[in-house]
Amino acid sequence: MYLVHVGLRRPRRTTELPAGIRELVLSRALPRERIEHISVHPHASPHPVLGVYLLADRLEEAEERAEQACRRALAHCPQLARWELVAAQVPLLDVRVTSSAGFLD
Repeated sequence: MYLVHVGLRRPRRTTELPAGIRELVLSRALPRERIEHISVHPHASPHPVLGVYLLADRLEEAEERAEQACRRALAHCPQLARWELVAAQVPLLDVRVTSSAGFLD
């Protein structure tokens, strides 16, 4: 399972993501995209973020599927018509182990 962060740029004069955005995206997702869950982070900076959890064989495939599902929702849901997708990527984390004294390599 992958977590893809999808950044959305808000239209001018809009401060909030539309109510029910999770359901709007899921309603437009195709079964082959294998989306399991979407979390909403409306106050992420610099743009609101949707955390799209989905099953895929490869990282690139996960990013493509999340982007396609979100673009479809933006194109077909009037509540999202003026929103813009700015990124769809798996967040990369630093996996170095830490101790109380600091980082261990």
